[in-house]
Formats: sequence, C-alpha cells, structure tokens
Amino acid sequence: MIRRPLAFVLLAVLVASLAGCDSVKSRYWMNEGNKLYKGQKYEAAIAEYEKVLGIHPGDWAASYQIAVSYLAMYHPNSTHPKDLEYSQKAAAALEKLLKMKAPDQETLEKVRGFYVGLLQAANQTDKAVTFYEGLVRENPKNALYTAQLAQLYAKKGDFPKALEYFTKRTEIEPSNKEALYTVGVVCWERSYRGGLLVSDDERRTLIAKGMDALERAVKLDPDYFEALSYVNLLHREKAKVLANAGDLEGAQAEIQKATEVTKRAVEARKKQLAAAKPS
Repeated sequence: MIRRPLAFVLLAVLVASLAGCDSVKSRYWMNEGNKLYKGQKYEAAIAEYEKVLGIHPGDWAASYQIAVSYLAMYHPNSTHPKDLEYSQKAAAALEKLLKMKAPDQETLEKVRGFYVGLLQAANQTDKAVTFYEGLVRENPKNALYTAQLAQLYAKKGDFPKALEYFTKRTEIEPSNKEALYTVGVVCWERSYRGGLLVSDDERRTLIAKGMDALERAVKLDPDYFEALSYVNLLHREKAKVLANAGDLEGAQAEIQKATEVTKRAVEARKKQLAAAKPS
C-alpha cells in the first residue's frame, strides 16, 4: 500500500522533469533560431524553429518565425525555382498561422497582410480575392475587409466588382468622406480612361453615381478640396457626353459648373494650406 503512491509520485516527478527539459530545449532552439534570423541565415533559423515544432506543433512563435523566414528569402515576382519554392512554403506557413489562435487582433491582421501581399507578389491575385471574399462573407459589416477586397478587384482590373465593393463600404460607413470620395474617383477613372470600351450610356450612369458620392462627401466637409476637384472633373466628363449627343448648350452649362466648382476647390485648398502653416 505504501509503494504504489510512491511509484505515482516518482512517475509524476519524472513527467515534470521531462516536460521541464522540453521547455528548456524549446527556449534554446527559439533563441538560436532568432540569432540566426537576425543574422539573415534564414534556412538555418528555420531548422531551429522546426525543432521547436517537433515538440510543440502548435507553437505560435516558432510557426510565425518560419513564415517570416520564408518571406525574407522570397524575391517578389521572381520565377526562379528557389523563389517559387519559398513562396509556396511561405504561403503554407501563413495559411497554418491563419488557422491558429493569434496572440492578438493586431498580429492576426499583420499575418493576413503578409499572406495577401505574398499572393499578389506571386501573381496569385485570384487566390487573394477568394481569401478576402471569405472574410467579407464572415464579416459583412467590416469596412476594412470590404475596402481591401475592392482594391484587389481594382488591381485585377475587374471594375464592376471593384465599384460594387467600394460602394458597399459607403453603405457600411455612410459618414466616411474618404469612402465616398473613393467611389467618385473610381467612377471618374472608368469614364475618363475607359475610351471606346465605355459607352455614353455607361458614362451617364458613372457620372451620376460618382457625382452623388462626391456631393455627399462635400456635404460632410464643405472644404474637401480633393472631392471638389473630382466634382469638377465629372462635370467635364458630363460635358463630353452631352456634346457627343449634340447638346452643345448643355455641355457649355456643365463646363460653367466645372469652372465654378474649380473656384471653390481653389478656396478650399487655400484654407488647407493656411491651416497647415505653423502658428
């Protein structure tokens, strides 16, 4: 009856001792890995971090360091076999991190940023879009994710989808003047740079949508120089559409409106500069 409890005590001590030994080893390997990482010896650093994962597969710090080590070795837009390997391993490491519980929200957002940046650098924009579409589905009221998805569509050259999500951002943040301004800019760019790919009917729709967004932005901030500048530009786009339709009188009226808005923009700019001067 006496020996059995003693055996349990000895076993508990042995288990604690082994656990403590593993903890010491992990700290040593992490420290060694960090030294090698700082010395830009990334492959050697990864070998040390992987030793930690051999004992603690869910160790966040080691997993994170492996991911950033592969990122450090990767040269964006390169098609060299080694860079393709590093980009794939970095993506896998970041995807693993995204499934783990991050230490805090800020770190999680940083990892997401690394992941999307890597996908774009590796010409995998479609995969980045799919990733953010998932985030937006899970967080439909998150303005940041919505804006980032819109920007990805814009970089991809998908104007309808970009405008759709830039517009959704204004619905989430109706009092965000920058969000409204962005819609106005996107509408102007499509109208101005679209050339023959954009019909006058589409231009009318774009001008109306962009003007509405910019006027709402100016209502929030009457001295919003940037927004006023694009109101001016959209009036000029409308003048072109009216001129193409043979309405020269209407076109001239839009040019006059553009001139008046330009004066307002100049005054707004003067106020901005005056406010920025040191007192």
